[in-house]
Amino acid sequence: MKLLEATMEEVGGKVGLLPIGSVEQHGPHLPMGTDSIIAEEVARRVEERFPEHVLLFPTLYVGCSMEHKGFPFLGVRYVTMVNYLLDLLESSKSLNLRGLVIVNGHGGNESVLDIVQREFNFSSPPFKVHVVNLVGKDAHLFGNVDLHAGSAETSKMKAIRPSLVREHKLREVKDTSVKEGIFSEITTYEASPHGIINDGDVEVNEDKGRVSIEKAVEEISEFIRKKYLR
Repeated sequence: MKLLEATMEEVGGKVGLLPIGSVEQHGPHLPMGTDSIIAEEVARRVEERFPEHVLLFPTLYVGCSMEHKGFPFLGVRYVTMVNYLLDLLESSKSLNLRGLVIVNGHGGNESVLDIVQREFNFSSPPFKVHVVNLVGKDAHLFGNVDLHAGSAETSKMKAIRPSLVREHKLREVKDTSVKEGIFSEITTYEASPHGIINDGDVEVNEDKGRVSIEKAVEEISEFIRKKYLR
């Protein structure tokens, strides 16, 4: 069930599902909303499996993207994101949820979500928050490490939104190497003129992207089955 389409009498007793992403550059070949699009698609497919038990929240498109300063992005400060999410979770108590699963498609949100999850869960709330981070999963499928806009994200987008992948633009990319200190000491702009952080050439493989998406859907679905439906 989609929260935006449910009445106040229909929302209670369900497991909330909240996709979170980002709006930031993803190289010359992927859309700014790549992280959000992937998280939203995974969450949508999970909701389709459990329409009577899952309450799909509207996607939070803008996250923490300060690591992309110098490139186009939209974002908020880490402290702003923490407070916003804690306020959102506090108000979510009114929905009488059984639990809430956050599907996060952006690596830059992970540290914030860890704080939010701990702060909320340790405050004796009526339900618990579980975070699923999609970034970095299934690296073995591609043979290299995709930290941003590389093989994994490009292949996932090719699988779910192929018209948004400008594959021909990859011919312009000369260097995708992972620089020391990326995301902790230096920004993406300082590390790569192309905005891609991938250990090796970017592989575009629709089949591998499809497998990665389905594995994420199954992982979340299995968690919901074991935690709430048995």
